[in-house]
Amino acid sequence: MGDLLALLGLALLDSMSLGTLVIPLVLVISRRRVDAVPLFFYFAAAVLLYFFLGIAIALGFDLLSDVAGGIWDSEPAQWFKVVAGLGLLAYGIFAPDPVKREGHRAPPRSLHPGAMVALGAGAALTEAATMVPYLAANGIITSMDIGWSLRLALLAAYCVVMILPALVLIVAAALAGQRIWPRLERIVPTLEREAKVTLLWIAAIVGVWMAGSGLSAVMN
Repeated sequence: MGDLLALLGLALLDSMSLGTLVIPLVLVISRRRVDAVPLFFYFAAAVLLYFFLGIAIALGFDLLSDVAGGIWDSEPAQWFKVVAGLGLLAYGIFAPDPVKREGHRAPPRSLHPGAMVALGAGAALTEAATMVPYLAANGIITSMDIGWSLRLALLAAYCVVMILPALVLIVAAALAGQRIWPRLERIVPTLEREAKVTLLWIAAIVGVWMAGSGLSAVMN
């Protein structure tokens, strides 16, 4: 039960990212209407990419742990960790201030299903490496003493929970009509800023960990 509660908490934390919450809301608010079909393709692309990425990570843990562990423990790999960690730390510290407003954002020119698939998959790929809760959740699922069928079911449920807050807000927007648009327009900048700040903090923390562990291994 403890693992399931941890997975639920991590999934809800992941649901507040740019790709799973902010971008879908911007797509809706920019047009002041809910286009169900394009949004379906966006969410489907993001969920499927996270799902198959989770499978790849789990397979990597199970099938490549010995080989990958040997490579990752080598001295060149440790130096790579140092350099990559310092790069992430620099990004987290010196990235442009997300507090600054970037002006009015033009609505997307097309909500064609192909464009939505590309946007959803691109957002998921861009954020996957820095989504520490998602990576931690994959570690929890992989470490659980259960069969592959249950692992896949848990992973699928996790990916669905990641998009639930956005879906709830979008359904509320569709039901409330014109009354809710001003409120959503006010909260999106705050959500976007908080998501960006969280991303910078995660990048800096992961960078410190990578650089520190790499230096420790090299010095020993």
